[in-house]
Amino acid sequence: MSRLISLSRAARLVGVKRATLQKRIRGGEIRTFEGQLDLSELLRAYPDTNVDDSAMIERSDAIIERALNKVVRDRDSLPDPEVLATRLAALSYELETANARVRRYETLFQELLERLSMLSPGAPEDSGLDALKSWVSEAWQGLNKPVAFSEELSATDALLRIMAAHVYLQPSSHDYFLQGRDTLLEAGLHAGFALDYGCSDGSCGKCKARLVSGTVKPVKSFAGNLSDSERQNGYILTCGATAVTDVTLEMPEVAAPAQLSVDSLEAVVSRVDQSREECTIIFVKTAGNKRLRFLAGQHVRIGLHGPAEGEYPISSCQCEQTSMEFHVFTDTGNSSLAHALQQLKPGDILKVEGPMGDFTLDAGSIRPVIFIAWDQGFAHIKGIVEHAMALDVAESLHLFWIKTGPGKPYMHNRCRSWGDALDNFHYHMINIKPAERDVERIRSANTVISDIAEKYFDVSAFDFYIAAPAAIVTEWEQNLAARGLPRAQVKTKMI
Repeated sequence: MSRLISLSRAARLVGVKRATLQKRIRGGEIRTFEGQLDLSELLRAYPDTNVDDSAMIERSDAIIERALNKVVRDRDSLPDPEVLATRLAALSYELETANARVRRYETLFQELLERLSMLSPGAPEDSGLDALKSWVSEAWQGLNKPVAFSEELSATDALLRIMAAHVYLQPSSHDYFLQGRDTLLEAGLHAGFALDYGCSDGSCGKCKARLVSGTVKPVKSFAGNLSDSERQNGYILTCGATAVTDVTLEMPEVAAPAQLSVDSLEAVVSRVDQSREECTIIFVKTAGNKRLRFLAGQHVRIGLHGPAEGEYPISSCQCEQTSMEFHVFTDTGNSSLAHALQQLKPGDILKVEGPMGDFTLDAGSIRPVIFIAWDQGFAHIKGIVEHAMALDVAESLHLFWIKTGPGKPYMHNRCRSWGDALDNFHYHMINIKPAERDVERIRSANTVISDIAEKYFDVSAFDFYIAAPAAIVTEWEQNLAARGLPRAQVKTKMI
């Protein structure tokens, strides 16, 4: 009997990136059925037949340990006891049902063998009964063989289902895992999806979704903004509920920056990192129940309580619904505001208006991605890189950070750590000499883009995200277009 599983679950079971599976599917190495994988097809692509019982146990233990460590590290908690009990009860029921079915099959085999033995002595030689009896005997013996890799995967999948619920979204067909005590909304945002929400305390009702299948549990005590009719039709507030079992939700997602409204709110400075000479990094959290919905790569207008204000990119992913990160440089055009921002302390208040801009990730693309940041352009690129990591749909991610002058970029170590942690992320630092004239700078820039393009040969297979000075962006757009890169596959930000 075939067993279909999602790409996300399949990637978890064999320990590869979802993007790796997608690459093999596009290459015709793995077949899918309505967007899902048959377990036998997964085993054919990742054969591992020499797995004994001890290896199965060791592998399962390792997976559980990693899952536990991740939950404790990320959320400092395990799933709610009631949720765990419900998941265990459901799996116990499945196990007992499977055991009962196996016992019936065993009885059926034994009766079949007995009946064949009774018929065989007097049967004609060409009746085929002896061959049938031999086949049934071999099949019976096969039931007692050691556990196969396919059965090991099924057992491992069952263990993972205890630790995390699988959430499917309609109509986008997106999916993600919910671990620990996250709400449905929190887990979806952490996974990089642009879910609809407003307050996260149940008062606005924007995060409502229709529960198509599965079981959820309220985890926050508020009545919510749902009508009686909506409740009767299965609507829930995702900011106040967690998944007990695997669930399917009908829920809208933001598909483009134009769908987000511009809001004004106050944000509280939570941390100021002044350890870098040329850049101060400011971390803020929205005050009260206010939320600024944005997409990675967009920017906002920041102001203090005086008249000075200026625009800054949000240098973080929208995965954290209440947090934003800003990179402030002393040599920017608005030096007075930059200086004032660099003097901020935790607890200080900022006025934030936004989001603005359409320099955002094409979340529907599965093409490999090349990011190019020119000096301070990394502030515009960083959030998009983190968003791409969270979604985990691109086959590979390549970041080129161009530093004019000697030394290393201000977040060089962070980029290197990404490369160390992710097998599909590749970081390249490029130092070029500062140029006194624009023509010299453009000549150096064109040498850089040519080296990058020739390194990957077919640039039309990639998506490009570029943050650089205006004159360089123009030159690079023309260069890449001449090499066959479709205009729709390059997004640029002039700094």
